[in-house]
Amino acid sequence: MIKTITEIAYLEDVALVTINNIPNTVAYVSRILNVISEKEITVDMICQTAPYKNKINLSFTIPEERMGDVIACTAAFKSISPEINTDFNGNNIKVILTGAGMRNTHGVAAEVFQLFAENEIGVKLITTAETEISCLIDIKDIEKTRKVLHHA
Repeated sequence: MIKTITEIAYLEDVALVTINNIPNTVAYVSRILNVISEKEITVDMICQTAPYKNKINLSFTIPEERMGDVIACTAAFKSISPEINTDFNGNNIKVILTGAGMRNTHGVAAEVFQLFAENEIGVKLITTAETEISCLIDIKDIEKTRKVLHHA
């Protein structure tokens, strides 16, 4: 196993939502997330791009079974700002790598992504915490991912 990683978990049936061209203020992000919250949809792996020309993109994951509910929210997103458009991508798995030693060990992410690169495993979204790396991958790569991570 990769240094300091003590647990690997897999969360199936995850959809990726990316909302593009959001005006760069936290008020817009708040309004978008509130629209989703009002539908009682749980979001995870929230990732915001750096601003470009005063616009940001916001990506997050949801349970795949709720994708239709978020698609229904797109009109509300456009009412927040007409330039907003939304992309949806299903058939994903969230891979969660955890280990307390990550907090003080360099190179863990480098090793993980080197393995993914060597084995042609695409990563759609990455989020991290002090002791966790979460990656969203296509369902078609799950067996290869399991083999690579458990034999590393």
